[in-house]
Amino acid sequence: MIDIEKSVLGQIILYPQTHSYIMKLNPSWFSDFRKDLVATIQELYLSNQPVNLSALASAHRQHIREIAILQNNVTTNVYFEQEIQQLEVSYKKRNLQNKIAFIDFDKDLKELITELSTLLVESIYTPNGQSKQITLVAGNVMDTLEEAINRGTNMTGLPTGWRYLDKYIGGWNKGNMVVIAGRPGSGKTAIALTLALDASPNAEVLFISLEMSKEELAKRYLSNIANIENYKIRSAKITKTEIEQVNELLIRQTNGFYIDDSSNADINEIVGKIKLHKAKHGLHLVFIDYMQLIKSHQKVREQEIAHISRTLKLLAKELGITIVALAQLSRETEKRSDKKPMLSDLRESGQIEQDSDIVLFPFRPAYYSDEKPEIEMDAELIIGKNRHGQCVSIPMSFEGAYTRYKELL
Repeated sequence: MIDIEKSVLGQIILYPQTHSYIMKLNPSWFSDFRKDLVATIQELYLSNQPVNLSALASAHRQHIREIAILQNNVTTNVYFEQEIQQLEVSYKKRNLQNKIAFIDFDKDLKELITELSTLLVESIYTPNGQSKQITLVAGNVMDTLEEAINRGTNMTGLPTGWRYLDKYIGGWNKGNMVVIAGRPGSGKTAIALTLALDASPNAEVLFISLEMSKEELAKRYLSNIANIENYKIRSAKITKTEIEQVNELLIRQTNGFYIDDSSNADINEIVGKIKLHKAKHGLHLVFIDYMQLIKSHQKVREQEIAHISRTLKLLAKELGITIVALAQLSRETEKRSDKKPMLSDLRESGQIEQDSDIVLFPFRPAYYSDEKPEIEMDAELIIGKNRHGQCVSIPMSFEGAYTRYKELL
């Protein structure tokens, strides 16, 4: 690896065209005095001074001879980028090995898993994305459009299962982070579960619940697919005929809909879980219920939420999936005469609003009323932010007996 270190530094001295990569280097990737040499190269580059043999020899007189011979064995810069990648990979492997050697395995298992997950996430190597000719990117877009036409749809994303939502947001699109936000009890989980269920015939779906158990979610699922009131399933008051009907429906369900109710809410653990699920089962759509229950390692809560939001957005882009994150709204909505939620009501961080491509607010006027009809016909799904189209309100109904939303077509 020392030979690669020398090769990279020699090419920087010999070939000015390699200087655009200087700030991508990490001094920690190098050994001995070469760490300081890289730091000097970066300082010279940032101050617009020449990065050459003379400048480096002047700054490191005690290593003049070693610096002078760096360029002796360099004949080409064709493999420069690959050699930088080798340095990074080698460093991350060494770093992981060293940190694992000092792990205290007498710690609590949950704490140990979190520490190991953090190490693994820190060690992930993702090659830097390369710039591409716009004609090549446009060609890929045309392929996507052709696939949509062949499917008989007029959108490039996966169908949500909801006609008007598809019209305004274009379906579930790769790389997007969608936020569903509301007050506690307003129906965030209900609308998320309904959307997950409706999307599952066309997509691989993972629903991560940090609040409800798998069994609670499964009961709501059964209520939805079988049109049986929630209370009957919760209190075991369904008839034998209904049991037979439900079992027949379950046999016919062939969708890739998975649920996870792990109590570990660490962001690194969640990222690792999503990546592993995609590798094992394939993945198009992830629901996370809900964002404020996720933990990170920042001391200030606003910074923690900002870090979590940014991590989820970058993960959606990296994996080419859609992440739908539920979020709680502040109490400000309850203080206003007009109870309709706004983007400013998102709790604890404006970063959520900034990172999200789409923000959806399920809104039920009856939520703020003592009298709640069996079917609320005046509910709405408010599109509060839409990076790709209009911000409108979609008329909905809410059926409390089944805990589900429906579009009013």
